[in-house]
Amino acid sequence: MSWKMIALDLDGTLLDRNGNISDENAEWVRKAQTSGMNVVLVSGRHRIRMAPVIEKLDLRLPVITTNGCEIWSAEGHLLDRNVLPWKDVEIVNLFAFQHNVNYRAYCAEGVFDSDRSQHLAQMDYSWLKVLLKSDNRRSLSEAYERLHATNRLELTTYGSPGEPQQIDVQPKGTGKAAALGKLCGMLGIRKEEVVAFGDDRNDIEMLRWAGLGIAMGNAPDDVKAAADTVAPSYLESGVGRTIARIMRHATA
Repeated sequence: MSWKMIALDLDGTLLDRNGNISDENAEWVRKAQTSGMNVVLVSGRHRIRMAPVIEKLDLRLPVITTNGCEIWSAEGHLLDRNVLPWKDVEIVNLFAFQHNVNYRAYCAEGVFDSDRSQHLAQMDYSWLKVLLKSDNRRSLSEAYERLHATNRLELTTYGSPGEPQQIDVQPKGTGKAAALGKLCGMLGIRKEEVVAFGDDRNDIEMLRWAGLGIAMGNAPDDVKAAADTVAPSYLESGVGRTIARIMRHATA
């Protein structure tokens, strides 16, 4: 197969848990780009927090941010954005307060942590996603069940099944796979020509969607089950080692 794009999650995939990229990963990402492959970052991070990685690797293609809610060009131009409708912002904020759950809210301008003196819907921002978090897993589970029952939102849980530690809340129909599909349409690339790497539950649909979905060795079992194959963990520079193998096979 002639692969035309490599889609890379960041934390726990390309980067370690401290946000650093290994020399081996950086080397092979650069080699892939130099060889003509399209290298795209696909992250739950806000674009501001992705900038150092883009600069370090000298990436030239658009990036997908906030779990697929935005696509930005390498030059910093917005290509696509999906925001939470105000009614949904009201619902999320209400449930967070009722269940005593903290949140981290993402908008175009930046990231805001819980401030109970202000209501999200009363702040003049376009909200992209909200990360709910709590040490009280029962409260978080109850919040999840109520949000899920609305059938208005995309929800991704992190932690043990049935006992989430965090919940990503974002607009209906959004996600890494959906955004990657849009970007491939812009670039004239078929999904069968895409290799995707990921390590967590917000990567599952992307791994299923891509022509070759690769889960990291440090990924939960359900993420590995969604992938076509499993790479070594980020501790072993699994991205770099796997890209090296893909490129060697392409020239064999």
